[in-house]
Amino acid sequence: MANREQLERLLKEGVDVWNQWRRDNLSVKVSISQVDLSSANLRSANFHSADLSYADLRHANFRRADLSGADLSRADLSGADLSGADLSGADLSNANLGDADLSGADLSNANLGGADLSDANLSTTQVIGANFTGANLMGACIQDWNINSETRLDDVECEYIYLKANKQERRPSDPNRDFARGEFTKLFQKALSTVDLIFRDGVDWQALLIALEKLRVEADGAELTVQAIENKNDGAFVVRVNVPPDADKAAVEKFVKQQYDLALKVLEQQYHHQLQAKDREIELHRQQGADLMEIARLMASRPINVEARATAESQSMAERNINTGGGSYYETINTGGGNYIQGNYVNMSQDLTEAARQIQELLNQLQKSGVTIETAQEQVATDLAKQAESNPTVMGKLVGWGKTLANKASETTVSEAAKAIVPLALKLVGIPLP
Repeated sequence: MANREQLERLLKEGVDVWNQWRRDNLSVKVSISQVDLSSANLRSANFHSADLSYADLRHANFRRADLSGADLSRADLSGADLSGADLSGADLSNANLGDADLSGADLSNANLGGADLSDANLSTTQVIGANFTGANLMGACIQDWNINSETRLDDVECEYIYLKANKQERRPSDPNRDFARGEFTKLFQKALSTVDLIFRDGVDWQALLIALEKLRVEADGAELTVQAIENKNDGAFVVRVNVPPDADKAAVEKFVKQQYDLALKVLEQQYHHQLQAKDREIELHRQQGADLMEIARLMASRPINVEARATAESQSMAERNINTGGGSYYETINTGGGNYIQGNYVNMSQDLTEAARQIQELLNQLQKSGVTIETAQEQVATDLAKQAESNPTVMGKLVGWGKTLANKASETTVSEAAKAIVPLALKLVGIPLP
């Protein structure tokens, strides 16, 4: 039962006198259990270690009050203003905190087992080491609350929660779905052994995966999982990684950061090279664009003449001219002292089928001279690549052939020779087949 003398001092003389009395009588235990203080203004009052069990405290103003270590078990605090209050170590087991404002309050190591916190405001609340076992958190707001691995959320009853004030950012997001039994705990309970990796300027996820894989190898294949990823909305990310219980967390964090930085440098170099190649391809297309239509017009108006002739001076030497109207390709095949091809690919036919036919004729002639098909294809592709690198027009035609070849409809009209040589030539100049 309430100590009537203490209660009268509190209610009649006000909070300031009460607080001074508490300071002057530190050894006196305050016992006002079962008291009715509903709607009372107890802002900043000192109730440290006081017994307020079973008290009626509905809609009371405990803003910035000191309730640390207090016994509030089974007290009715529904609708109370506890914002900024110190409730660290308090016993709130089976208390009614429905619709209470606990924003900014300190509930560290408090016992809230079986408490009703439905629709309560727990935003920016400190709940490190707090015990919520069996508590009801349905509809509560937990925006930026601070929990740790010692915060117990076992058997919490919660069908849905809000991550922002004014009932914003409901979880589950689907308004027609509620958390299954135990789902809230799995989602918000922190693992006992975690390392928080903070990336203030965003995350390169590929570099992070490389770093975590190296950590796994370093830890002899230990199971490592990413428990959570938090976007802090200012470009920073927090990646929470589960680690073995006996792991040196400081060493783990240092190792991952070092490996991440190394992987990031390698990937940035790769990105840089890819961008350079892309810029080069764009420039080539720009150079081709000015005369592409004119070349197409000239090519369409001039027939392709193919003339092959053998020299009488040497049986091991063959020559062939391929005239495309706007230029010619000339090759020399030496089968005597080592096979080679030298040529000048200029204004090759824009039509891939015709170009492939000419290439096939050349390959056939090489094979008759004793050159293997693989070597012949490699030599032709290499020569074609060299000409493309030095001549933007040829480069454009080579890219155009590659695009045509990428079209499955061309499979029935293009010889196997072109299918092998064109991609190889594109690869040699650093342009992948579309």
